[in-house]
Amino acid sequence: MMITKLHTADYKMVKPLLPGLESHPVINGVIDGNNPGEIYADDKNNPTTTFIWAKNEMFYLCGNVENGLFNTALEGFIATTIRPDAQQNGEVNLNLEIYPNHDWNGSIHDIFQRVKLLKGERVPFIFHKEWYTYTEPISVPEGYELKKITPELVDQDISHTIKNEIQTFWGDPIDSFYQKGFGFAVVQDTSVIGTCISVFVSGNDFEIGINTYDTQHRGKGLATAMARAFVEEALKRGVTPHWTTESFRVDSVAIAKKVGFEQLENYPAYFLPFTDFIIK
Repeated sequence: MMITKLHTADYKMVKPLLPGLESHPVINGVIDGNNPGEIYADDKNNPTTTFIWAKNEMFYLCGNVENGLFNTALEGFIATTIRPDAQQNGEVNLNLEIYPNHDWNGSIHDIFQRVKLLKGERVPFIFHKEWYTYTEPISVPEGYELKKITPELVDQDISHTIKNEIQTFWGDPIDSFYQKGFGFAVVQDTSVIGTCISVFVSGNDFEIGINTYDTQHRGKGLATAMARAFVEEALKRGVTPHWTTESFRVDSVAIAKKVGFEQLENYPAYFLPFTDFIIK
């Protein structure tokens, strides 16, 4: 078998395959054991190609992207092993990025010959603390409250919205989130309207995940308020916030620019619903 699941203790063995990704909070959040994920490689003792599953977020194909034996096995491995596990985990799509070269496309069609992956675009950003120039306090419209996420707030949330959001990226129990991450929520009376949390963390690098759950509450500046609170907390802690989104999420792109992020060049990503990832 050319694809082997690594033990958690061996995840760091794939780090040499990730040049330039030392500050990637999603990949390294899995490698560090902070966030749920699994790592596969062609050789557990001397890996040259790796397939990293950051659960509920992304799959990454890294290393030697022209590894013929690994590539030949990958499509069937995803269909028979990854797909059922992902669906049981509540994941809808295979979302795939390729490193070290985002522009490397040719072999994607060689690897996935029996299923046709769809192509999208991801929007990366880089944070500049000097670009965060707000001087006025953060405010939200009357009737809403912006609160830091604490164990007390999570316990008060009878809908379990906040806990479910944290569990998606940190697993259960959520103690490690309180120890290593942070976040904010907007509430209205007893209802949780939105959250902005560190979804993946590695060292001083914190990936932002932001969500306003009901469209009727959008367009009121709530997401921007949560993002500002997150960035200001990051600045207090001396950590670096990270923001990545899809090109069609125009509101997300606009909010990132408002809170100190510079938009970089879009890059390709691939996706397919797991219901369509069937090899006959």
